[in-house]
Amino acid sequence: MAAQSAPKVVLKSTTKMSLNERFTNMLKNKQPMPVNIRASMQQQQQLASARNRRLAQQMENRPSVQAALKLKQVVCHQYGRFLCYQ
Repeated sequence: MAAQSAPKVVLKSTTKMSLNERFTNMLKNKQPMPVNIRASMQQQQQLASARNRRLAQQMENRPSVQAALKLKQVVCHQYGRFLCYQ
C-alpha cells in the first residue's frame, strides 16, 4: 500500500487589508476616554478602597481573627522572627 498525501488546501484572502494594518488603524482611530468616565472610575476605586478598609477593620475586630493574631504573636516570639512574615 502506498501512502497517499493529503491534497494541499489553499485559502484565498477574504480581505484586502492585513491584520497589522487593521490594528494600526484601530489604534490611530482610538478615541480618548472622556474625562467624566475617568472621574467616575476614580470615584468607584476610592469607594471600593474605603469599603475594603472598613471590611479589614471589621475582620480585625472579630474574636476568631484576634485569637489567630495572638497565636501568631506567641509562635513568632517562641520560634523566632524568621518564621513570621508580614
